[in-house]
Amino acid sequence: MDERREELVDATLAILATEGLTAATTRRITDEADMALGAFHYAFRSKDELLRAVIERMANQMDEALRAAVAADGESLGSALEAIVQAYWDYVEGTPHVQLAQFELVIHAMRDPELEPLAAWHYERLANTVAGVLASVPCTLDEIEREQLARYLIATMDGLILHHCVQADLKAARERLKRYLAAMHSAPWARS
Repeated sequence: MDERREELVDATLAILATEGLTAATTRRITDEADMALGAFHYAFRSKDELLRAVIERMANQMDEALRAAVAADGESLGSALEAIVQAYWDYVEGTPHVQLAQFELVIHAMRDPELEPLAAWHYERLANTVAGVLASVPCTLDEIEREQLARYLIATMDGLILHHCVQADLKAARERLKRYLAAMHSAPWARS
């Protein structure tokens, strides 16, 4: 059963990445996973439950990427921030098809009363991950400042990612990322 669930999540991500949320019908998803339509209901009670699993997988992947980056280079707040941003961006470049799907899923969740808490959960989890990573490096920021910095970092990265999705110019996106990193290094909190 777990294997089928994972295959359906994979299929959903593939469809979301190439065709968008409206194309991700249960029939289309099971076709993509090479399963009978009835197999879907053995793995998930509803499409909403499947979309929840998709968002959770994306959150888990980002969580792992950020923690691994800072574990490798988290000697100071400045280096941790750069490692977080770079890991975030590496994830974006490594999963370009997932980024637009992620925005689409979050917006969809916000408009669906059953899934609305999932959108907030997604950003809470991301903020908690970043704040937790920041807490693991030597700095003078207190818990509230770490949370505020984490949310600022996430909001800015969302803007950079969305702009990249729209413009589809990797060179320009990398230049904006370099400017963001330079600005972060000159901020007072980066030197704490």
